[in-house]
Amino acid sequence: MTQETSVAAQVLADWGATAEPLPTSTKEESDWIAELDGCRLLIEEKKKFDDPATHAARSAALAAGQVHGASIPLTHNNRISGIVRKAAGQLSSTAGDVQHDLRILWFTGIGFDGEVKHFQFMATLYGSTRIFERDRPQMRECYFFRNSDFFRYRDQLDGAVAAYLYGNTVTIKLCLNPYSPNWQALRDSPYAKHFKLGLIDPVAEEAAGEAYIADTDIPRNDESAVLRYLEQKYGLKQVMNMDMNMTSAVVRVNR
Repeated sequence: MTQETSVAAQVLADWGATAEPLPTSTKEESDWIAELDGCRLLIEEKKKFDDPATHAARSAALAAGQVHGASIPLTHNNRISGIVRKAAGQLSSTAGDVQHDLRILWFTGIGFDGEVKHFQFMATLYGSTRIFERDRPQMRECYFFRNSDFFRYRDQLDGAVAAYLYGNTVTIKLCLNPYSPNWQALRDSPYAKHFKLGLIDPVAEEAAGEAYIADTDIPRNDESAVLRYLEQKYGLKQVMNMDMNMTSAVVRVNR
């Protein structure tokens, strides 16, 4: 990925960081080594564009003067998980050859569904859902409710940037991996200071009573058992989970 097409390199440059592309080799390597205030960050950058079939269906409907609607679940996504798996391997491959302090995956959703990919990426990292009690309508985020890529690649990923492009505007969040031994170093790093409104810290959210963490060895295919665990851990009653969708409808209008 070149400097001209890299969202990560452009954002890092705006922060005053240096981002040098790493040389290619016969191995699968990471993209960037960045440095800011003495902290060296190893970065593998990935982009996710709209699915070609979905794009074609939307274009055909709009060309015919029809409304194109979609409702997409904001949950774990197998294709995105494949991207995370490859990136974790690339970071691990490069880590032994390049001096660094921290390592992250930088993921950018691009296109009409860029924001959807942004949320699916975070759900894939955290295995998250929403939790509520039947008698109380308030919902809270529950991290690691399902199998998560952050847990799976805890030795490769200290965190990740979840970004999406909307026109010329990029929205970014820094997701900390509490299962990485370096997550606190990333939280306190000069990079994290640029995410005042976009830092995802499950440990801090739990401490503030704003989120739950399913830190249990219960198999994640037994969701009922995970719910019972959350009831016991947090003193909850009749807990249920609910996944979110993003719904859209578009139509072409003559100017």
